[in-house]
Amino acid sequence: MSLYSTPMAFEEVPLDRPVERSPIDEPPAPPSAWRWAAVALAGVAAGGALAFWWMSRSLPETATPAPTMATDVAVGSNRPQRQPMDLPSLDTSDHFLAGLVAALSQNPTLARFIATPGLVRATTLAVIQVGQGRTPADPLKVLRPASRLSILGTSSGRVDPKTYARWDPMVAALTSVSPTDAAQLYVNVKPLFDQAYIELGNPGGDFDTAVGQAIAMLDETPAKAEDSQLLRRTNFLEHEDATLRALPPVQKQFLLIGPDNRRRVLEWLHQVAGKLELKTK
Repeated sequence: MSLYSTPMAFEEVPLDRPVERSPIDEPPAPPSAWRWAAVALAGVAAGGALAFWWMSRSLPETATPAPTMATDVAVGSNRPQRQPMDLPSLDTSDHFLAGLVAALSQNPTLARFIATPGLVRATTLAVIQVGQGRTPADPLKVLRPASRLSILGTSSGRVDPKTYARWDPMVAALTSVSPTDAAQLYVNVKPLFDQAYIELGNPGGDFDTAVGQAIAMLDETPAKAEDSQLLRRTNFLEHEDATLRALPPVQKQFLLIGPDNRRRVLEWLHQVAGKLELKTK
């Protein structure tokens, strides 16, 4: 995988283009109160037993902490502790991680994303690109909406509010996992993300840094830019306001999901960041 550096004009972003959807596996059965049944019934090999142990809500509060590791939480921190778990290699982690995520949510759009080959590497690349202001077109291509952006006008106009609904399934997929479960899952499998992060040119790097930078980049998107006028160009649209045209591509794309969806995404991200005690400024 490689990072994408070619600048994209507004609405040239491939994320906004319709693509052919590929068949996906059916999501697992709804999780029970103990959550382990969903993992077992789904037949999650290589990680099912471990997922059952972690997902169980019967973990004693006085459980013995895992041996000290580089990713362990600092003394006095409220960040979730990494629970003992034998992780697969990065190259063979797809099925394992997909099983853990499926045990937390049966959202169909999320199920389509976790079927992505090289799931950890794709997610890592997407987070890095967002933090750098780039649009993660390739790693998140399965999440592209099927419809195009439309405006209230012929040659210029504001975004048609109906356009924002095309992003509803993606936002629902993200927020279908509780921030608490997302934070715990992240801590448990973080060594895999750290390895993928190092592969992408960050020797000795901590993936927490990339996550914090990505959240900060989205957080800095202008709050009321959806009220601005858009100009229709050949094969794309751009802001009439030069200041908005100068925004990083990912912020332009983030504006296209609409104010309500943007608020839901940021609220979810801030809750996860808070539980992980990440720096996002």
